[in-house]
Amino acid sequence: MTLKSIGVFVDATPEGEKRIDYAATLAHQCGAHLVGIDVVSAVRREHRSDYYVVGEKAIRASLASRKAADEAATSNVRRRFEAISANRDLSSEFRVIRRGGPGEDLTLSSLHSDLVVIGQRELQELPGYAAPERLLLASGAPILVIPSGWKSEPIGNNILVGWNASREARRAVVDALPFLVAAKCVKLLVVDSDERAGRHGEEPGADIALYLARHGAHVEVEQVSSQGAPVADIILSCARDHGVDLIVIGAYSHARSVEMVFGGVTRKLLKQAPVPVLISR
Repeated sequence: MTLKSIGVFVDATPEGEKRIDYAATLAHQCGAHLVGIDVVSAVRREHRSDYYVVGEKAIRASLASRKAADEAATSNVRRRFEAISANRDLSSEFRVIRRGGPGEDLTLSSLHSDLVVIGQRELQELPGYAAPERLLLASGAPILVIPSGWKSEPIGNNILVGWNASREARRAVVDALPFLVAAKCVKLLVVDSDERAGRHGEEPGADIALYLARHGAHVEVEQVSSQGAPVADIILSCARDHGVDLIVIGAYSHARSVEMVFGGVTRKLLKQAPVPVLISR
């Protein structure tokens, strides 16, 4: 798959500007259209004093103040996004999603993207953002989560793929192909292969490694036993030991009616991974 449309969630934080810069660089490399998605007030928490506003006049003043702050923040973010996009001569657009039920707009903005770039902190702390499982379930677009401590280093030179022979893992590998083919090294990590021996085949990891090699990726397979340790900890430890700058995982999940709840491995990686994580389902 070639990346031709990339969505990036933007905001007025320093992390937000780094995300714009990375997404713009990636779009330039791929010749992709870049969509900046700004959730109004997503970086602004409610102030304690907002809960004590009494009287029609005071309420109107509070709402007007909030609207002015939102518009100023949006204007600032738009200028940054447009300047960075223009500097790289990109085809781009800027979308604003208003407060008060942005779920459908978020999904629509993600639905037609080959990749959605979002910040780790936004997924966990800031109001106004859809949970990653909702975006994945509703849009099907792979999500690249950038950690809060990321220092604008390159992404995707040394990639770790968590492989468990599941449909979700296979989907993640396909969605990550543009990164995997371009990487200097791809490490395919197989944890506790004996638990799904029938899915892995005679040599766990060998078939998917051959699949990737045929696409031009440079792949190494590593099989490990967790010995009872959490699988997420094994993945994070391997990433640290090998200087990994991108983790690729399938979002294993448990369906609940129209919602989806991530498994423990996926959720822990999203919260704690010190490097970018590409998740797909």
